[in-house]
Amino acid sequence: MKFLFFLCVLIFAVSGLKSMPFLLDVSIAGTDRIEIYYRIENPVEQMKIDLGCFQRSDKEIIRIEEDFISGDFGIIGKKGNYFLEINPQGLPVNFNLEEYIIFPKLLYQDKIYYEMEKIPSGSYPVFKENNVIEMVPTKEFFISKFEITNEQFLSFVNADGYEFQEFWEIDPTLMSKSNIGWFYQARYKMSLPFGWSFGNEPLFNEADSNFLYGPVTNIRWFEANALCNWMEGEMPTLKQIEIAFHKSEKSDDEIFNGISNFIKSGFPLQKIQDGVSEWLMSGVDPSSAACGGCNEMFVLKNNSNRRFERIFTLLKCPLYREVDLGFRLVVEMND
Repeated sequence: MKFLFFLCVLIFAVSGLKSMPFLLDVSIAGTDRIEIYYRIENPVEQMKIDLGCFQRSDKEIIRIEEDFISGDFGIIGKKGNYFLEINPQGLPVNFNLEEYIIFPKLLYQDKIYYEMEKIPSGSYPVFKENNVIEMVPTKEFFISKFEITNEQFLSFVNADGYEFQEFWEIDPTLMSKSNIGWFYQARYKMSLPFGWSFGNEPLFNEADSNFLYGPVTNIRWFEANALCNWMEGEMPTLKQIEIAFHKSEKSDDEIFNGISNFIKSGFPLQKIQDGVSEWLMSGVDPSSAACGGCNEMFVLKNNSNRRFERIFTLLKCPLYREVDLGFRLVVEMND
């Protein structure tokens, strides 16, 4: 199985293609009825669109019956641009887009993808030392607008992601031992994020971040890497997060609240300023491994308040975890 996994990775790397679709450019509007427009790049067979909905004030989950949804919902075909409409009879009385959050989710091969931002190949301004702005080149990549949520990580758990070694393999350019993640998974008997329990329903009910659509936190770098491998991506590198931060235009939209009362984001890459720190796919050189074949990785501290401001990072052991530490997904396209 391990051989087949890396063979698939090699095929996609050579071709520049990815096997999963990308949910992009979501637009939501309406008063009498809710209209949702979205686009899917690289559409594939057996894609499915579902909806998430909750009340802002108390995070009450709202279930919308399929009978009240028309258009591109459920299993959808390949066409690029999509539209769905929700009859107000299927929504709470006095439903409005100020008091409620509603958003599409893309389901594919038992994985849940939220909206992503496409960063085309090119050069982008990045803040460097001494107030210098440097143009940095990049390949095309897609980055999730939101940190990986409890809902998404729960899908990984339900797919027995902790039990398959191939998801725990690590890029040898990052760590000297590609199987070190699997070694620590066994050594520390990793089976769930910290605060989760198989005795709870839902599993994250007693975690510090315990909202379905809230960011999964208290997560080790090895666990985040495994989830990203499973979702056919990786965490963003420091360069990618810098580019994505400066690429973002200002926006007043805020889909998800964080663990508590974090600062509201002013960028489409939601939560990049909200106080939830994030693991990155960058760290110290593997030749300077701190212990046992692993080395420290960057943590992004989301405390910037201006568009062009240096991003603050820390180096942490990949076994480190804390209550406000999560991650997001990136998929890079090869030339």
